[in-house]
Amino acid sequence: MPNNTEYLTFRYSIIKESQIHMYSKELPEIKGRVIYYAVQKDKGDREFKRYGVDYSFIGFHYVQPRNYSKFEHDRYLIGKFAKLRHTETGVRVPGNIVSKSQDDWVGSTTVIDTHTQHIFVQKNWKLGNTEQIEKALNAGVSKAILEEFNCKVFVKGQTKENIFWNLVNESLYIYNLELRMVSPNILETNKKAREALKDLQNIFKQDEIDVTLKNESGELKIPIHPIEDYIEYISEGEGSWKMTKKGVEGGKKTVSSLDNIRILEIPESEAPEIDIEIPEDEKETEIVMATQRERELSLIDLFHLRRQEFHE
Repeated sequence: MPNNTEYLTFRYSIIKESQIHMYSKELPEIKGRVIYYAVQKDKGDREFKRYGVDYSFIGFHYVQPRNYSKFEHDRYLIGKFAKLRHTETGVRVPGNIVSKSQDDWVGSTTVIDTHTQHIFVQKNWKLGNTEQIEKALNAGVSKAILEEFNCKVFVKGQTKENIFWNLVNESLYIYNLELRMVSPNILETNKKAREALKDLQNIFKQDEIDVTLKNESGELKIPIHPIEDYIEYISEGEGSWKMTKKGVEGGKKTVSSLDNIRILEIPESEAPEIDIEIPEDEKETEIVMATQRERELSLIDLFHLRRQEFHE
């Protein structure tokens, strides 16, 4: 069986602030392109901290299509999402070995589709679990976009809708269901859910809605109507869900949408290696950089061809 490189699938939602800011910029025609201002700073890398941990968006740039490519200009961004770890190493000194801490930047290739507002992060346990990555992405993009465009951005994992219903159907008891939904995004998703959430937003001006349903005896009912509209809305990356249940295996278990995030798989046999060591010689550097750009373009061509998986 061929090995695949796996990419975690997130989606970012853009919510306009109701209060007008006189210094904010107009949103671009393709709204998802606002993320470019968050993943780079003055055309350089953007660094940020979350709970004392250093993160960085490194080397993000647009990949432009060939004449025969199937994607549009200024659609895909590619770079690395990175986290700073500290590694303890033993250094030999006369008569002893002493411990020394060294910086260890861990990065994952990350592709952003600015048209559909998806973020694909190559799976790497060193970056953290899915929830930690999601929260770090949120922290990294939200402040910059709020300052530039007076919009809030929410990054959520995207799931398959049928996974939720499979879990419901296999459960003997359901004790708790939590639904968290981002207020209507500029990008269209489930229209019934959007209309209901928009009505509430007009009244309460909320950014998110949390719904918690509980039954201590485990007899919580999850009817298809109206829940299916909200699960579809969430599955498109517009929120999250968490359920506490008991199945035939016994014992209470809490499962969530982040445990079941969609994975985009790229066959390793087809995916080009885009990490190339940059030589010191200037002429060689130009050749290597051209090779890297060509490989990045081949990777994006592959990504675009695989996108039909998200419309199954």
